[in-house]
Amino acid sequence: MKRANFIFICADQMRYDALSVTGNRVAHTRNIDRIAARGATFHRHFTPNQICSPSRATMVTGLYPRHHGLWRNGVALDEHLPNLWQTLSLAGYATRGVGKLHFQPLLAPAERDMPESLAYWGRPGSEDWRGPYFGFNAVDLVMGEANESTRAGHYAAWLKHNHPEVVDLYEPEASPDSRARDLNEVWKSAVPPELHYTNWIADRAIDFIERQSAQREPFGLFVSFPDPHHPFAPPRPYCDLFRPERMPLPKIRAGELERMPAYLGEGDDPMKVPYTASGEQPREQGFLLRTDDISDETLAIAIAHTHGMIQMIDDTVGRLLQALANADMLDNTYVLFTSDHGELLGDHGLLRKGPPPYRQLLQVPFVLCGPGIRAGTSLDALTSHLDLFATIASLLGLPAPVTDGIDLTPLIDGRTTSVRDFLFAEYHPRRDACLYNQSVISHEWRLTRYPNQSAWGELFDLRNDGWEHWNLFAENEFRDQARALNLVLDERLPPRPLIQNEVLGAY
Repeated sequence: MKRANFIFICADQMRYDALSVTGNRVAHTRNIDRIAARGATFHRHFTPNQICSPSRATMVTGLYPRHHGLWRNGVALDEHLPNLWQTLSLAGYATRGVGKLHFQPLLAPAERDMPESLAYWGRPGSEDWRGPYFGFNAVDLVMGEANESTRAGHYAAWLKHNHPEVVDLYEPEASPDSRARDLNEVWKSAVPPELHYTNWIADRAIDFIERQSAQREPFGLFVSFPDPHHPFAPPRPYCDLFRPERMPLPKIRAGELERMPAYLGEGDDPMKVPYTASGEQPREQGFLLRTDDISDETLAIAIAHTHGMIQMIDDTVGRLLQALANADMLDNTYVLFTSDHGELLGDHGLLRKGPPPYRQLLQVPFVLCGPGIRAGTSLDALTSHLDLFATIASLLGLPAPVTDGIDLTPLIDGRTTSVRDFLFAEYHPRRDACLYNQSVISHEWRLTRYPNQSAWGELFDLRNDGWEHWNLFAENEFRDQARALNLVLDERLPPRPLIQNEVLGAY
């Protein structure tokens, strides 16, 4: 029998509770739910970093950012580090990456010759390059979200060559409705859905699946969607599928931010374009916003548009599953769906992402089906993006190097119900060293410390405050608990605020 294939589907900035299979009562993610129904759902799966590039590098290397070196956006991943896709390629798999990879900085200088930089795509003939790249035999890159996607990459080149009239339709000025007046990043995209990058990614992935169905070697395919990352700008019909007035209200507890570290009293400007040109003073990663100056109506539209983007992704996942079924490969293919990190989406009175390691940012969906995985498996163990490399290699019968993660196959097949007592996360800031923070998470608690600002801290009782709205760090009665968790961090993840890897751009 032909060796099993593998498809890794990744969304960008999708929180754990975004899917109907994880309890969202607004979502209709029947296709992602099909993956869960055919296999396993991991209900306590976390990333060790809430920012795009560090988390994505962890997914492919199985290492903490402090070990793989991509400690913040604007830094490049070392191509010589062992990673999942190199392992598949060396084992004879045909490997392909389609969509957003984000292993190199968008603003890397031209002399670095990095294919995921804007500068690379400013040179003649760049669109002819296809790889190899980080273990992928070939790639089809989408770089950036919404209107940023038209600046560079294979999709931008394809769009300009085949549908140049669509480029301007990505801009908010082309929106069929007026743009939100109190949040720069909310509009309805005028791009025809069939030409939108979400469907372009699916088209390229399906072409690859159909070609590989006639080949003898197995394949490994990475399908990576830039959405539902902000801007909140899906095309029709997806921007109109969910009625803003019916969206659930964000979870906010009065006075909760006053109990948090002082930097949360600040915030980005909701009418300022988040991205900075090369050479400008960068803001902190994630462009965290307080929602005080955003109307309830605009916030509801942003939430509705997020659901629309997720629905568009779900529809394309359905197309991928159908392509596998048509090629008679569905039963012999492992299909994994997850996200690099989450989105605050108004919870705590905050939007986008940033330094605070809230559950809405660290906990992400993770569903997996394939040969030998029992349908309908539901897992409550603490798992991490650190575990993906070792687990996939094990399922495919491939050797994997030692990583910071754990092979989850004993959990998946029922030999154990737990793989660890604690998860760890670490955030390295772009601008203010005081924001460097470390977290330890158990089933019962989350402690976060700021080694460069000892007066700051976060402690949440997850049994009684599952969505982390009431910081107990300053409460005397919980000092022993905080001290015990601090000792765990000292032993397992001692502070390391400085990482020696060159910053090549703001992001």
